[in-house]
Amino acid sequence: MYRKKMRGMYISKKALKNQFDPFKFPRETYLLCKLRWGESDRSWIHWVKNYRDDYYHAEVYFLEKIFRMKPYTNVKCSITWYLSWSPCVNCCYEILDFLERHENVNIDIHVARLYFKDSERTRRGLKKLARSAQVNINVMNMEDYKDCSKNFIQGGADDDFWTVNFESEITKNCSKLWRILETSSKAGDRRESVFNNSAEIFCCQEFAFSFSQWGSANKHKKKSPQGNIQLTNIRDAQSSAFGNRNRNKRKANKGTSNGQEVTHKTRNIHGCCRWQRWKIQPKDFKRNYLPGQHPQVVYLLYEIRWRNGSIWRNWFSNNRNQHAEVNFLENCFSGVPPAPCSITWFLSTSPCGECSRRILEFLRTHRNVTLEIYAAKLFRHQDMRNRQGLCNLVMNGVSIRIMNLADYSYCWKRFVAYQHGEDDYWPQNFTAYIFLNWRELGHIFLGLPPLLPY
Repeated sequence: MYRKKMRGMYISKKALKNQFDPFKFPRETYLLCKLRWGESDRSWIHWVKNYRDDYYHAEVYFLEKIFRMKPYTNVKCSITWYLSWSPCVNCCYEILDFLERHENVNIDIHVARLYFKDSERTRRGLKKLARSAQVNINVMNMEDYKDCSKNFIQGGADDDFWTVNFESEITKNCSKLWRILETSSKAGDRRESVFNNSAEIFCCQEFAFSFSQWGSANKHKKKSPQGNIQLTNIRDAQSSAFGNRNRNKRKANKGTSNGQEVTHKTRNIHGCCRWQRWKIQPKDFKRNYLPGQHPQVVYLLYEIRWRNGSIWRNWFSNNRNQHAEVNFLENCFSGVPPAPCSITWFLSTSPCGECSRRILEFLRTHRNVTLEIYAAKLFRHQDMRNRQGLCNLVMNGVSIRIMNLADYSYCWKRFVAYQHGEDDYWPQNFTAYIFLNWRELGHIFLGLPPLLPY
């Protein structure tokens, strides 16, 4: 007989502190669960535990004895697990079998520590689990501990002091999990090669250049009379580089019209309109492209440069049903002949793992299209699916960079309906955030643990 495991909605503060302290190694496994159906803001919470000699592990017990699928299967189910130990190899395969039967279920797994991390079988199980598009597995960070205290202790937590020294162990566990989830040393070598070839570390005034812009900047170097190598004016270099650039189906929430620029004149595809009408408002650009904040709306400003010299410019945003990147792929290219072109995206946040997969599918079916992505900030960079998605894009020829000050100025002039007298936007206070995102992107390309806490 197995012990009864479901104990209700709340656990004691003592249990949370003893079981989820990454410096301790308890015999039990605790599983704290939040479950949400569809777009509902309400979450169902429960917790489960097992002992080492129990027939059911906590993960399997939850899936087989507690979870009940609703009669309608077209509604998405989002499950979040906070586990005191990462799943064993058998639980990994049980989770994968469960997800094969329930395609509308996604599971986010946050673990306090790693179970038998040196066992090759366990490592293989975690790798297969992480490869599933329905699973996201991470080491618990400080925000996760706060979330557990808030949701699983009756009345909420009254202190956070018990987690103050967790950062060092969290970092170690992140590094261990990253090494486990590396697909192979060959893939790691490829990532490092991609980084070394396309992302030379170049810090200039205001951190104005970021990954792989060094190659473009080389074209604009000139020698001083003393023979030293210097860069020309950074805005001129950026502007010139732009001249050589080769980034659920429902109606998208997009701009007022599809813009097209031909020989420096912008007009509506469906007829003439004022040149400013399709552009976004200054307040929307400033609010959503702040590199230190994460608004709910994601904006995608795009340029499509066709072989005949014409340029299309406009923007998309996300809606309740799909992300801005998918809106672009499903709406902008529907009915457009497969002509060679180069696409540039300026995103308010980098693509998620699922959008990265959709982008690769699009590029595989449009071989004559090249994509370049500029992001104001990184989207949930501690999420391993998002990190792997960005690596996959880079290894398949997509250029990904962090927006620098020259990029903000470029977008302001071409995509924003600015007022008279506000003809430039050069936010000097962004430089620190640009540098931090730039460093984090380097860690992603090298397969290193996250640098930024959130």
